[in-house]
Amino acid sequence: MHKIGVVFLLVVLVGVVVWGGPDQNNIVIGATQEPDQLNPWEGAADTKENVMALFFIGLTYFDTEGNLLPGLATEIPSAANGRLRIVRDAAGNFVRQEVDWTIRDDAFWSDGVPITTADVLFTLEVQNHPLIPVTFRTFSAIIEEIKVRDDKNFTIVYKEPNLFYASPTGRIGLARFYDIAPKHIWEPIFREAIAEAEANPAKAAEIIMAKFLGADPASGRDPTKVVGSGPFKFAEWQRNQFIRGVRRTDFFLFDPKVYGPAENYVKEVIVRFIVHEPTLLAALFAGELDASDDIGLAGQDPEVLRSRGQGVFTVEVSPSGFIEQLNFNNFGHPRYGDEGCQIARDLLLHDPRTRQAIIQAIDREPLAKAVFPGAIVSNSFVVRGDFGFNPDLNPWPYDPEASRKLLAELGWKDTDGNGVLDRVTPDGRKVEFRLPHATTPASFRVRTQELLQEYLSDVGIKLEPVNYPASVLFSTEFVNGGSACTWPGIIEFASAGGLGEVPADELSGELWGDDPRTPELWDNVPRRANAFAGSNVTGWINDEYDRLHFAALSEFDLDQRAHIIREMQVIFNEELPFVPLYERVEILTVKVGLVNYVKGTAVTRTPFWNAWEWGWKQHGAVQLRSAG
Repeated sequence: MHKIGVVFLLVVLVGVVVWGGPDQNNIVIGATQEPDQLNPWEGAADTKENVMALFFIGLTYFDTEGNLLPGLATEIPSAANGRLRIVRDAAGNFVRQEVDWTIRDDAFWSDGVPITTADVLFTLEVQNHPLIPVTFRTFSAIIEEIKVRDDKNFTIVYKEPNLFYASPTGRIGLARFYDIAPKHIWEPIFREAIAEAEANPAKAAEIIMAKFLGADPASGRDPTKVVGSGPFKFAEWQRNQFIRGVRRTDFFLFDPKVYGPAENYVKEVIVRFIVHEPTLLAALFAGELDASDDIGLAGQDPEVLRSRGQGVFTVEVSPSGFIEQLNFNNFGHPRYGDEGCQIARDLLLHDPRTRQAIIQAIDREPLAKAVFPGAIVSNSFVVRGDFGFNPDLNPWPYDPEASRKLLAELGWKDTDGNGVLDRVTPDGRKVEFRLPHATTPASFRVRTQELLQEYLSDVGIKLEPVNYPASVLFSTEFVNGGSACTWPGIIEFASAGGLGEVPADELSGELWGDDPRTPELWDNVPRRANAFAGSNVTGWINDEYDRLHFAALSEFDLDQRAHIIREMQVIFNEELPFVPLYERVEILTVKVGLVNYVKGTAVTRTPFWNAWEWGWKQHGAVQLRSAG
């Protein structure tokens, strides 16, 4: 009997808890990953974005067709409505960019407190504080000031052009998740944590991790402290089991004239965390789950799912905009000195030739087909079809002999005949090429580890795989701790490579070191010196890439910007700060009768859901768009 059949049989025999579904007008979503916390300034995990989308919304949001719409804001600023202004000097040179925003009068936090410009100012203060390990400062770093006119109206003044000033999910330049955080909840926590950290500089990073990132509004220990702006109110978090939210009756984007009565739509959402994918599949086939998120079924064959789910659920497959990647620890580079990672230094991971040897040792085409049906091998950090995509990059074909030559050039030999390469370091130590590989326990990644072990063994590299829950792997303490050797070799995950936001997308930012004009302004490389803030978790720095990245962020001419982005990809393709394995597709399963649980376009990426629209046909919910 197949393994999944055994799991399914056990579920049927022992019985299950009835979580919800159409009869209760609830929805139960299956997910294989769990957030580590819900702090709105920090995080890189897509599963966290999905959960946060239940409880927060930004000034703007994407509908399921990829259209940008106003969220907390009354309208989207543009030159046409006078809310976007580019100020130039007499010679036509850029001086500043001004963007006017108005917060809706009916926008309230989930505890009934109005959302105001005081929340905006406080959010930016936290975002730019050097002791807070925020994930992205791409745009908050170029904010010159925020001018407040009253409780609802404010102007963001940028000292450099911001072409993506209205894009959602944190790109607006404030918090990582959904732009604005509640001051009345977070300010006392922030002030106390900063005061304690400043009084004890040697322990500042640890204090901020414990007192700020893990505070009650992020941990869920006290549900009354988890306050958001979105369509659902946080109700409960049972660790390793589920997160539950209940519908807000005062959510401003729900228009009864469009949707009909609110009681026709789901009143409660439960996200169940089922780390073991076969168990999630068994729960899905048994009807315990009403839907899966866009991560839980990664690597599954959609045709197999369709055949098994006929009459129970539909399957939606869409481009993801995500690239699965092998990220190398570059903190062995001499620039990091004593702050670097010795294991990475011993393995010469900071040398491009090491990374070039590894990519040529991997036959990526059959690997992608074996682990992720529908995936396409990638050679870039930009996905196919996106703005500025460069089709003329080195495809780095499978060539183990070329890999062996590069490794020999770097001084690696198998001197004892045990099949593992070794070398003598400058200080006289003999080290073997034993390469740690950390990732989540998703089945497609476990299978990837198995294949990588075979490929790399053929050239003398011993891959040493380890798996961590997503709540651990994507925590700041782990993923941002490369300089402290929390992951000393490779960390595998997927990041957003588009669509439509290059060079402001997540992947472009992960490769950015510093602003080339004012490197003292902010540091995007997480280290103890900057409280492990920033999105460049690998520590790879290339001055020319930084120069081009900054130029692309500032370039209004579309053709010129596309040219710059193509140049950035050439540098990436040669240096290979990470090995791009493949562009992923995403799979959603939706129980028959559940409406508006759709993604439909890679532009929306995560968060893919507009949860206030979810409902069941039998309760009279209006289907705004067909799924499947």
